[in-house]
Amino acid sequence: MLGLSSLQKIAQLREGVSIECKLAQGRDGTGDLPEDMWKTYSAFANTRGGYIFLGLRELPDKHYEVAGVARPKQVLDKLWQGLNNPNKVSVNLLVNEDVKIWHLQQGNVISIKVPKAPEQNRPVYLHGAPYGQTYCRKGEADCVCEEHQVQAMLSVRNMMR
Repeated sequence: MLGLSSLQKIAQLREGVSIECKLAQGRDGTGDLPEDMWKTYSAFANTRGGYIFLGLRELPDKHYEVAGVARPKQVLDKLWQGLNNPNKVSVNLLVNEDVKIWHLQQGNVISIKVPKAPEQNRPVYLHGAPYGQTYCRKGEADCVCEEHQVQAMLSVRNMMR
């Protein structure tokens, strides 16, 4: 697992095809699972996997600092509930070892290692609807897959059954 043992490593993080950082502060500042995290989960699963970090604030120079997640257990409870709810996401690809809370002096950071989905689980989509709710990663962006891309993933999945 990608380690966050020092602030220097956090400062070196850059969002890209396999790294996404989210503030995860919630409306009241106590910490919450960002709703747009699910698009990144789908995108990483459908592309080549990656890491989502919760509790990091992006600075103007594109570096990151620890903002912290005040209630990491609540955030993780929401994560596992969503992962195991087919109305939220089509498949849970994670195991306990893929999720870690880093207790740093500046605050808690949560890392989530999202693996690339096996072909029999692709596409990984949101809200029970593969069309319009399947994402792929392009650079730093989570992009909605085009209909032909979803159809191709569904065809491969159906051939494997």
